[in-house]
Amino acid sequence: MMDNSKLRGADLITSFLFFLLGVWILFESFKMPLRDSYAGVNSAWYVSPALMPLIIGTAIILLALTIFVHAMKHGGKEALKVLWASRIGKKLLSDGNIRYASVLLPLIAMVYMNLTMVDFFLTLVLYLSFTISVFYIDDTKFMRSTFYFYTVEMAILLVISIVKLDVVFASIFTYLLDIIALLMIVALTIWMKLQLRKVPGEKVNRKFRHAMLMTYIAPLFLVPIFRYALRIPLPVEGGIVNLMSLVYYTLR
Repeated sequence: MMDNSKLRGADLITSFLFFLLGVWILFESFKMPLRDSYAGVNSAWYVSPALMPLIIGTAIILLALTIFVHAMKHGGKEALKVLWASRIGKKLLSDGNIRYASVLLPLIAMVYMNLTMVDFFLTLVLYLSFTISVFYIDDTKFMRSTFYFYTVEMAILLVISIVKLDVVFASIFTYLLDIIALLMIVALTIWMKLQLRKVPGEKVNRKFRHAMLMTYIAPLFLVPIFRYALRIPLPVEGGIVNLMSLVYYTLR
């Protein structure tokens, strides 16, 4: 766990990065049509494909501002100087850098890669299962080992994206890539469960259960709200989202 004297400084850096991400998402969102007309039928703003990224971008900016204000109120400026001084001469794979990478890598992988080719529900689960677990349990060795495992999984998806294997998979079976992503989630969960045996403390297993619970509750609420209540098309509607659609329209 990072020293509290440095934590507020890290919060300043994190808030800046999240702010830039939120601004970029909003910038890209405004390129999408908020209103349009198809075959003489006008589409309202609340069914625009820009609505979800606008909400996400705004939420990220508000989160960044909240983190920034909190950090500044609790000595963030001084902590940032201490943090910067302590990093001089540190190794690339130091605990602090692994912690930063554990924030940035999943976020970048989700936004720039997974959202473009993996089922939206699975994308959220893959992101949340890692980030919630490693930061809630907050053990350095657990975070490091899980980060390495997660990086390997993202590297596999990156190769699939670069080589366009997702197109090949889709020609074989529409949901083949979703199955691969699902297997990655299962493998990551098993890996984290095994790594928990090395983490001291009596409450780590309960924390892990809570992390897994939140990992699945969030998408189970978000996906139906955006897809069926707000009628917003999701980036990729793969196996899980289509299964939810089948259940929704069957019971409707």
